[in-house]
Amino acid sequence: MSFKIIFWYWWALAAVLLVFEMMLPGVVFLFLAFGAAAAGFVLLIASDLSLEFQLLIFAVVSVLSAVGLRRTLRRLQHIDGPPNTLNARGDAMIGRTFVLDAPILNGRGRVNLGDGSWNVSGPDMVKGAKVRVKAVNGTELSVEPAP
Repeated sequence: MSFKIIFWYWWALAAVLLVFEMMLPGVVFLFLAFGAAAAGFVLLIASDLSLEFQLLIFAVVSVLSAVGLRRTLRRLQHIDGPPNTLNARGDAMIGRTFVLDAPILNGRGRVNLGDGSWNVSGPDMVKGAKVRVKAVNGTELSVEPAP
């Protein structure tokens, strides 16, 4: 008695791989599911294929779908990275530490950042003290002493 693979086995494998794709991070099992579904479809049409040829179809379709869908999936995914601060330069400074270029007197001072100078507000501190930006109010940085 010999074991014969029928197309339903490949489709069941594709369904299991799709469940794995939904439960686990990344986009790996989706391509394998495409390969299993394609192998099952080819086996449905030509039921006398050898196991080696079925595995070849599975592998080739999996790799081709990974290569072919890579650009589309990358565009659809949200890539983690630094937030886009092109038009919100002050928001990029929250949490960063700087050195005061002028003392903070009566709650007001200045700090030079790169090629610009920013107004700062916070507790009175001497020139050269390290400050951490905690908020941005328009063009003024709200600071606190840095640890």
